[in-house]
Amino acid sequence: MRLWPLAALAILPVLAACSDSSSDRGSPEVPLPPERISIDTPNPERCEILDGENCLFPWPSDALTVEDVETASGRRVNLARASLPANRQGVRVDPAEWNRNDGFSPSQMILTQVPGLDLVQTNVPPLTDLSQSLAPDSPVMVIHARTGEPHLVFGELDANTDDPAEQTFIIRPMVQFERGERYIVVLRNLRDAEGNLLEAPPVFRAFRDNTLTDNEAIEARRPAMESLFAELTAAGIERDELYLAWDFTVASARNITERILHIRDQAFSLLGGGAPAWSISSQTDFAPCGEDGCQEGEDEQIAREVAGTFAVPNFLDSADGVPGSRFHYAEPDDGLPDRFAPDSNFEANFICRIPRSVAEDFSQPPKVVARPSLYGHGLLGSAREVRGGTGQNVDIMADTHQMMFCATDWAGFAGEDVGFAVQVLQDFSLMPAFFDRQQQGLLNFMFLARLLKHEQGFAADPAFQAGGEPVFDNRHVFYDGNSQGGILGGALMGVIQDVTRGVLGVPGMSYSFLLRRSVDFEAFKPFFSGSGAGENGGGYPGIKDQSFLLSFAQMLWDRAESSGYVTHIERDPLPNTPAHAVLLQVAYGDHQVSMWAAEFMARSIGAKLRVPGTEPGRHPDSEPYVGLEPVPAGEFTGSVLTIWDDGPVGGGAEDGGTAPPPITNTPPFEPDFGEDPHSLPRKEPAAQAQKSAFLRPAGEGRFLDTCDPSLACTTDGYHPGG
Repeated sequence: MRLWPLAALAILPVLAACSDSSSDRGSPEVPLPPERISIDTPNPERCEILDGENCLFPWPSDALTVEDVETASGRRVNLARASLPANRQGVRVDPAEWNRNDGFSPSQMILTQVPGLDLVQTNVPPLTDLSQSLAPDSPVMVIHARTGEPHLVFGELDANTDDPAEQTFIIRPMVQFERGERYIVVLRNLRDAEGNLLEAPPVFRAFRDNTLTDNEAIEARRPAMESLFAELTAAGIERDELYLAWDFTVASARNITERILHIRDQAFSLLGGGAPAWSISSQTDFAPCGEDGCQEGEDEQIAREVAGTFAVPNFLDSADGVPGSRFHYAEPDDGLPDRFAPDSNFEANFICRIPRSVAEDFSQPPKVVARPSLYGHGLLGSAREVRGGTGQNVDIMADTHQMMFCATDWAGFAGEDVGFAVQVLQDFSLMPAFFDRQQQGLLNFMFLARLLKHEQGFAADPAFQAGGEPVFDNRHVFYDGNSQGGILGGALMGVIQDVTRGVLGVPGMSYSFLLRRSVDFEAFKPFFSGSGAGENGGGYPGIKDQSFLLSFAQMLWDRAESSGYVTHIERDPLPNTPAHAVLLQVAYGDHQVSMWAAEFMARSIGAKLRVPGTEPGRHPDSEPYVGLEPVPAGEFTGSVLTIWDDGPVGGGAEDGGTAPPPITNTPPFEPDFGEDPHSLPRKEPAAQAQKSAFLRPAGEGRFLDTCDPSLACTTDGYHPGG
């Protein structure tokens, strides 16, 4: 059907009136204008009109942005509060902070609703066969608009509900979208359970089929849709096969990282080349354990613990930076955080542990000089996690490999933040404060690293000396973190200047990916849904709203977790930031941090894979670890992904083994999926030896394969074949 320009349609009646219609005059017959159909598009000024039922679907969409020549991407998010979900108290999310973004997340969880969609009949690329999404005939694709190349993705239906009105169709990237770039989502030849083709939504169908409407909003968008169809045709995608197609722009690197880089650079400039101020609150020397085991005041691995506080410039809007504090923006507001007051400091805590292998008699010089390392604690924990206790992994690692671990709280995501986190789940308008404080927490870790590295820092304090000599080598500082320490550690390793090598234990990224696949989130779900919030509490009862909000939150969470920084760790360092290398140690089938999210993270970093990753047939993927190249031969100093396997259930592991995780967006509960292997890699001597070889200065630190090179790396006594 021919697409009639609106101006031409307007003059057709005039032309008809002026024409002599008699056949003997031989005048050509003037065609009648195409019939216009009526389609309703509620609230087109604030909704994405391609879905008449869901205001913000399909999501994300450039229809929900505006042009802005002052942003790096050329666009700016433009969400209306009236369009966003309301909690049980009727309070809609305030999008003001989201509207500072110049695009969507590079880890964006893509959402729409497709009534009647059958994944198998449609042949939607699943999590277990990612390469399907790259096939020319894939029914679900995300196309890089500039290159026309397909992106590695998979599709799934939200398994948290079977209510068609609440169930979303989710598309997830398995390597990050490029920052500042535009992408086109393609759904085509979608089918129901009987194999019948699904009919496209009315508005999109009108665009696809060149059907004119009497709806001004639809017709105003038609030129943009025609341009999009032309791009898809150039990419080899037939217009008449489409069920739905739309585009979105990814936020720029500057937009995601500028706040943390600004506060980092401002804070360190205030030091003027000096060391941060600190004070020691306790120094505890432990006696060796006796023959009857360890008693109070005794420790088998640790000789001394030093604890205290240190001062960090405070960029939050309260004097003490308590949970719930947001960034402080002075007037005029340039979009970058400011120090709360000229002398305002955040008081951060620290705990450092000196192992016996380094020093025991502190009146004598140290036996060896320790390697200092930051330690990043787990989910909503504290620096106290570095107190592994006799026989525990952190202390064994320290004593066996002569390392001194120092920890501080992940401010913003520590034990003291639990109460505010619960409030946030009930009212997402509070969410920006949650992420702002996490960025202050990243700055705190950077200042602790400076205390370990500076000549006038901890090395100059008698508490860190033996026989008048420092017990650690302050020339090089490292990072080691587990679980949340692996997730947030990826962000730290993208911005920290005094550390260049780190270990991310049982890591992952993109909390919108992680939360529903984690057993840890189960305790928080009642607050999110409102069922555990009490009569006057908030929360969002609808599963569809919950899915949207998790995707929506990622746009800001990128500022504070690995998702915003992984591409800058090694391949594309941020301004005034060195390149880094990280070792990712993943627990196969992890119940708390999804191994799928760790693979997503590794691809986005550009890490190499230690092979074999798993034993043949162990991984549910038809092509395991697609897109990950093996560690090259010879000494390799770059980033590496290693998989540590507890073995199959009943397959010889001492504690029963672990099953492959579900491929749905649900967690792997015990006992159905075996034991949770989350804590096993960090306890494994071979994994600790691998960490030790990696956490060494540039030129010395390297990847060391401490496993049988012909077999997968295993933990807890499991050996393939018995």
